[in-house]
Amino acid sequence: MTRIMPLIAALAALVLPAAALAEDTAAPCPPFEVTGSGPDLVLMPGLGSPPAVWDAVKASLAKDYRLHFVHVAGFAGRAPEGDPATLFARTEAEIIRHLDCTSVKRALYAGHSMGGFMGLMLAADHPDRIARVVVVDSLPFYPLIFDPSLTVERTTAQADATRQALLAMDEATFAGSQRIGVQSLVREAGYHELVVGWSLTSDRASFAGAIHGVMTTDMRPRLPAINTPVTVLAAANLYAPRAKVQKLYSDAYAGLPGVKLTMIEDSYHFIMFDQPAAFEAALRVGLGE
Repeated sequence: MTRIMPLIAALAALVLPAAALAEDTAAPCPPFEVTGSGPDLVLMPGLGSPPAVWDAVKASLAKDYRLHFVHVAGFAGRAPEGDPATLFARTEAEIIRHLDCTSVKRALYAGHSMGGFMGLMLAADHPDRIARVVVVDSLPFYPLIFDPSLTVERTTAQADATRQALLAMDEATFAGSQRIGVQSLVREAGYHELVVGWSLTSDRASFAGAIHGVMTTDMRPRLPAINTPVTVLAAANLYAPRAKVQKLYSDAYAGLPGVKLTMIEDSYHFIMFDQPAAFEAALRVGLGE
């Protein structure tokens, strides 16, 4: 697993029940792009990223699937909505509302980073709507990357401090931090400014709230109740050797029945950029092909 910087995947703390949000029938249909034909496949990006993170596989997947691209409110040019502390619950509710709006009873799902974590939540909260999940380089509890013994209680103070620091940064300092961080997230330097630009056009409060949430939300206790088939793709590289990463992920997902772990070598966090061919092949296998 690559070194983690502010741009790594995140989710917001669950303050409002997602089910309650989903019941707001007066809410408009989410502005999600739909393209292609075939089985329905929901694709969600990670922290600060837009649907464009899937562009490398979009044309190919659209030949075989009807694609639904989630664009999280507050990320990469989409206007923020509501309290940043409810971002993850609101996004989960938006996905279910989108499925209702497009008359989709049950869909496949793939998510990168924060989007992968959302896949676990959807599988736990809406097993009747999600047929299969592919998690792309995301743990069920983010702080495990630092110390496998960490708990929510032990990380809350650090999460509070991280959120405050992000909100206090001026634009130049924040941009500088993202340009440093992206070097450990994307091996292919040609994508660095693209990824940095996404975070710079994201709402800072939404960005910081997501970071806080991922540091204080642990899905491991809910894993044993998930019956949806889940495949996890994990990146390994010179700085994060396969043996170390495989143990980290295997231990973290030990409570998830039938989980399948696929390692992708010589890649950083954005596997779709660093190893596009291997990524698409593993993604399709995870989707049940």
